[in-house]
Amino acid sequence: MGVLIDILVVISGVTFYAFLCIVYLLRALGQDKLELMMAPVFSLLLFPFFALFIANILDGSDIYRLIALVPMLIYLIYDLWYRLLSKKKPVHHPKKWPPGLIVYLVLLQAAAISLNWYGFFVSQFDGRILLACYFIMLGFFGFYQVRYNRRMKHLS
Repeated sequence: MGVLIDILVVISGVTFYAFLCIVYLLRALGQDKLELMMAPVFSLLLFPFFALFIANILDGSDIYRLIALVPMLIYLIYDLWYRLLSKKKPVHHPKKWPPGLIVYLVLLQAAAISLNWYGFFVSQFDGRILLACYFIMLGFFGFYQVRYNRRMKHLS
C-alpha cells in the first residue's frame, strides 16, 4: 500500500508543478482571466494531497513522509483562502509587498521543497523527477518575469 501512496504523491507533485507552469505561462501571455479560471482547478489539488496525507497516516508511514506533506497542505489551504475565498484581486508586482503575498511566496517555496524531499524519501529517481519539475516550474516563472519586465520597459 505504501508504494501506491508514494507513486500517487509523486504524480500529484508532478501535477502541482504542471499547474504552476500553466499559471506562469498564462501570466506571461497576459491571459489574466484564464489564469483566474484556473484558480479553482488548482485548489482541487488540496483533495489528493490531503487524502494521501491521511493514507500515509493509516498506512503507518514514517514521520518523514508525514512532515514532508504538511507544508504542501498548509500552502494549498492558504492558496485557497488567498486566491479564492478572500475575493481579492491578486497583484503580481506591487510596489510594496503586502504581508499576505510574502506569506504566499514563502509557503509556495516551502511546499515545493518539502515535496521534493518526499520524492527523495521514496527514491533517488522520484526525487530527481520532482526536482526536475521544480526547476522547470522556475523556468516558467523566469519566462513570466522576462515578459513582464519587457512589457514594463515598453510602457515607460
